Amino acid sequence: MSKFNKNRFKIKLDKLKELRLQKMEKQLLDDTLKGYDHYVFINERGKAQVVTEQGRWVVEHIKTAILKHNYQVDKVNKMQMKDFTEQEKQAYIEKYES
Repeated sequence: MSKFNKNRFKIKLDKLKELRLQKMEKQLLDDTLKGYDHYVFINERGKAQVVTEQGRWVVEHIKTAILKHNYQVDKVNKMQMKDFTEQEKQAYIEKYES
């Protein structure tokens, strides 16, 4: 594989990871945590943090949802091309190669 192809492969893999993380973030914010009084911060690594006005973790449900989300973020960062679904690959093609 040429250096150009390796670089192109890495760019595609990074974009697939980015799309997966965006989908996970939307699901966390719009579905899982909808209706709770909280603040959600997504740091530069894509991990979520939820705090109340006093700065303490909120109810156990939200804490569990955040821990699950952050675990999935770690898994996405270790993914390879074969780990993505055909739908995700097609979404990449539609967004970046059309």
